[in-house]
Amino acid sequence: MFKLYIVMVLYKTYLQIMGIVLMFIISIEVLHNTNSQDATFYVSIVKHQQKEEKRMKRKIVAVMLSTAMVFGLAACGGGNDKEATTDAGSEDKQEAADKTDDADKADDAGSDAENETKESTAEGDREEITLFRSDDGNGAVEAVIEGFEKSQDKYKVKWVTASNDTDQTRSQLNTAFSAGSSEYDLVSIDTVWAGDMAAAGYIEALDSYMMKAKRSPANYNKGSIQAGTYNAKTYALPLYPDFGVIYFRSDIVSEEDAAKLRSGDFTWDDLLAMAETYKGQGGTKTGFTFQANQYEGLVCNANEYTANFTDVKGGLESMKKIVDSDATPDDILVYQESEAANSYVNGDTVFSRNWPYVWGLLGAEGAAVTQDQTDIAPIPGGSCIGGWLLAMNAKSEHKDGAWEFLDYFTSLEGQRIFCSKGGYVPGFNDALEDADVKAANQLLGKEGFMKALENTIARPSSDKYEELSDALQISIHKFLSGESDLDGTTTEVEGLLKQ
Repeated sequence: MFKLYIVMVLYKTYLQIMGIVLMFIISIEVLHNTNSQDATFYVSIVKHQQKEEKRMKRKIVAVMLSTAMVFGLAACGGGNDKEATTDAGSEDKQEAADKTDDADKADDAGSDAENETKESTAEGDREEITLFRSDDGNGAVEAVIEGFEKSQDKYKVKWVTASNDTDQTRSQLNTAFSAGSSEYDLVSIDTVWAGDMAAAGYIEALDSYMMKAKRSPANYNKGSIQAGTYNAKTYALPLYPDFGVIYFRSDIVSEEDAAKLRSGDFTWDDLLAMAETYKGQGGTKTGFTFQANQYEGLVCNANEYTANFTDVKGGLESMKKIVDSDATPDDILVYQESEAANSYVNGDTVFSRNWPYVWGLLGAEGAAVTQDQTDIAPIPGGSCIGGWLLAMNAKSEHKDGAWEFLDYFTSLEGQRIFCSKGGYVPGFNDALEDADVKAANQLLGKEGFMKALENTIARPSSDKYEELSDALQISIHKFLSGESDLDGTTTEVEGLLKQ
């Protein structure tokens, strides 16, 4: 058995080496302008190698598990039970083998097996529009599609569900777009993807469609529409915004300070003073937490401190002042969303910058701090936008129909259905007044939350956003760590933003 295990490990190593060699070949071919058919061929080989490697991993695990089962059962049984023990071991080995074979079949089905396709049930001979978006499991997208198909009789919508893994969705879209695929007519994209995809020619400019439909950028959430804009053209419209807010302990903060926070009439210095004043009250250990680790969340926070990077020096100075103060934890420079959320939900901090999802955590059973003990304030420099947008594939063969559904989904009726069904914050401003939408999301009734929604800001628009973000993270984190000075960091950050 041990020899078989060694053989399998050696074979797995061989497959890994072959995968590296093939990726090197692809890189050389791309550098020499390989056509898309050749590139697709090489990629298919690599995918096959990856499938084989996954198979081998499963088989090694299956062999080890079945062997362990046999020896484990033998160790527990006496001499008279030997036959029964052997039979039990055989059944376990067969079950492990069956599971491995099932997994192999799933791999052989290809990437399409990872995306469920939900066909339209609309009657009649209609032109089909294909939507690519993840399924949040709340029935909101299905309800929008049903509403759209009932509103007219020319188009129907097929929904191909994307992965809930954002990186995987991005990779799949880039693969389809770079191959010139017209499979998806409409695609749901993260707010930071629009610049990259627009610059590459992957998504369609929507300005002419918006003009005919009498849609203005002012109709949509400010930060979201900014995120969908590249080189003064609109390439994507908001599905729903996600944005930063400040949570604070309303059972600790005075009513006077709470009113000031809800109104948004305060500065970073004011917030720091409050955090230092209230720290330690109500069993808290610290005054304020936010995301200061070296990752994308640091860019979001820096965007807010610098008022959308319009005051880089002043914003970085405030950021550093708060990091160095007694109001923040000693390890604030490793804080991401989860650390900040835990510190607040567990009752360790008075103020915490985070995203709306934390409100749900406060409503969970067992939370040390509840929604009744919490209120929300906007962020002084504006709330960094997240969330999702809807864009049209530039290679779509159904652009008129694609626009009709895109417009329906992102304007009043579609947003009313989508947000009331799923509890999302609308990206179309008029939908914020809808009673059903308000009833589905209690945060829409909070003054501080609505103030934050009114002043959302997008991250920098760039055709190389990931590279820009990485560079900003390194520069800003070095400054916050005390490895560089304010003037040098300001010059570096401003230079990166101009590239």
